Amino acid sequence: MNKNAKIALYSAGGVGGFAAAYVLFALMMGAPAYTIPVIGGLFPSPAENGEEAVVDSPLVANETHSETRTERREASAGLMDVFQIQSPYSGAELEALATELKRKVADLDTRLATVAEREKSASARAEQLDEHYAELQRLQRALEEREKTLADRESSVTESDRARTEREQQGWARLGKLFAEGDAAELGPRLAEYAPLDAARILHAQKPTRAKELLENVGATKWREYADAYRTLDPARDK
Repeated sequence: MNKNAKIALYSAGGVGGFAAAYVLFALMMGAPAYTIPVIGGLFPSPAENGEEAVVDSPLVANETHSETRTERREASAGLMDVFQIQSPYSGAELEALATELKRKVADLDTRLATVAEREKSASARAEQLDEHYAELQRLQRALEEREKTLADRESSVTESDRARTEREQQGWARLGKLFAEGDAAELGPRLAEYAPLDAARILHAQKPTRAKELLENVGATKWREYADAYRTLDPARDK
């Protein structure tokens, strides 16, 4: 058979099959045959078969025509309903869901604002703590500098006191040499001119025998006082 003829037959068969399926589907949906688009004209309407009464007035004719158009719209809508998906929620349920979603969004915004405020407060608190820490560090450095200054002053005073003590000891040692030699009877009255403590320092610079000779010549009235000063004076603590 000719190839073009085969193609023509296949095409005609496909179109016929589609038309038959289309008509069968429309009839199963309850649409009258004469209302089917394209091929509805091939089927007689009820008015043509005498099934509908004769129209006596324009009003009745208009009503009949309106009903026919309504039926056609319902049939067309029935065909389109096949391609529509029914929502599992009613309008009231959808509105309630939208309201709940808005409420949750508003609650989330409120929480986000609260968290942002807390972060801002925490940041301000951290800055304040940093400032306090810096102030404490400054005070600590100032205290350390003051302690260092006091230590330096104390060391300076200690050195000064030590130097003064050494000078005083050297002075008493030189003065003691003046009483180390000579007539005790002559030097005794001179020793009595010093205060008992100073005289005791001079006597401690002497040998014990020389100190005894000098004490015996300070005079009877002062001997006891000078002897007690000489006895109680601790040269090690007097430095």
